[in-house]
Amino acid sequence: MRRVILSIACIACLAPLSISGLAQTSTPNSNAPNSDAGTRKADPVAWNLLKSTRETRYYFLSSFVGFTTGVVLNDNGKIAKGTLKYDVGKGSELNIERVEEAAKDWLNETVMNILGHRRSPDFDKGDGRHPITFGEDDSSPAGRRVVLNDSMKSSYRIRDNHVTEVDRTVGTDHFTISIMEETPAGGGRFLPRHFTVTYFDAKTGAIKRSEAFTDEYRQVSGIWFPMSRRVVRAENGKVIIRIIEFHNPRIRFDHARSSQ
Repeated sequence: MRRVILSIACIACLAPLSISGLAQTSTPNSNAPNSDAGTRKADPVAWNLLKSTRETRYYFLSSFVGFTTGVVLNDNGKIAKGTLKYDVGKGSELNIERVEEAAKDWLNETVMNILGHRRSPDFDKGDGRHPITFGEDDSSPAGRRVVLNDSMKSSYRIRDNHVTEVDRTVGTDHFTISIMEETPAGGGRFLPRHFTVTYFDAKTGAIKRSEAFTDEYRQVSGIWFPMSRRVVRAENGKVIIRIIEFHNPRIRFDHARSSQ
């Protein structure tokens, strides 16, 4: 059974769920940074809360070093087939026929994005290096807001130790990722299955475009492998649908890495 996380729009009429109680019972970590943005100090409870969400995410095994797979791209009705080889630390090698260069670039970028989110990050060197604090407790049904206080004005919504929303500003784009459904991967870990990204104009707040993602995973050689991604994009009065499917993936491991 999948764990469903409803978007804010879907649950605005429901009773709010807050994790403030969970945050108050967290044990502050002495490794939490004191400052990374001027004189602002991190809240160790907020820092620990965000770090603990990493324990509910699924990541590839440390021995995973790459794969080779068949790939099929449906670019809004245009079908293209090919092969994809990926090596950790080296990137991907995509061979696909009868596809426009822009679509090929999008495919390669999307694949790297999917795989990048399945590699276990070092929290202390990533989000954890910022002076993380709580935002205003607005009793949002999406959960408590945790603010990174970084250059991208990043923040997360956390409910029941799961990230339900990511909010950032990059250049002229302000975007919000709403995670609405997850797939259980065993051991108390989950994979995002259905999520949306809404892009706003950073100055006016006007919606520029939206994208809805659906990812499907299957166990292959002991890891949860992304078998497909469906993206529905709405922009400038048009809706574009792209679907990526992976076929017969062959996973490569270096078991010596897992013992290091």
